[in-house]
Amino acid sequence: MYDSPLLKLLDGRYATRAILPDPLPQDTVNALIEAIRLTPSCANKQPWRYLFVQSEEGLAKAREALTGGNRGWAITAPLLVIGYAKAQNDCQPGDGREYYHFDTGMSTMNLMLEATAHDLVARPMAGWKPEMIRKDFGLEDDDEPIVMVAIGKRNPDDSYVPDSYKGLDDKPRTRKAADEIIRHA
Repeated sequence: MYDSPLLKLLDGRYATRAILPDPLPQDTVNALIEAIRLTPSCANKQPWRYLFVQSEEGLAKAREALTGGNRGWAITAPLLVIGYAKAQNDCQPGDGREYYHFDTGMSTMNLMLEATAHDLVARPMAGWKPEMIRKDFGLEDDDEPIVMVAIGKRNPDDSYVPDSYKGLDDKPRTRKAADEIIRHA
């Protein structure tokens, strides 16, 4: 359908809630880290920091911070990645704009695309408690937890996924038409 390798990768990205608990090979984890490291940023400030949670103790703490439906499915992910940043590490162009959220978002997308290239699920979540993460992982007061991503291999068995999410992964992915989101001048 697409000639571009990037568009093929984006089209193939899939964020199921059924994730196998199998640990990821270290070379795969290293590739995920490299994808973050290579992300461009405003004034090359690279304001993001990431916590790769893989140990049983760390996973237990991170899972405690999950809220809502995420508690029912993300508990099997063998890797939870928490992205955070400090506002003072922003490039601060002087007109009030803040870029550190945008930059962290770009690095998170690179993480997700690299995970997709390794045929992994990489599902970002909004349902978690930033203050618990800050406290339980010893982040500094000015560290702002921004995103948590569950990463692992797709599990064909979704029997443990909460009923409210069952079948959602089988629905076709929809996107708005280009003319709904793009303007030309």
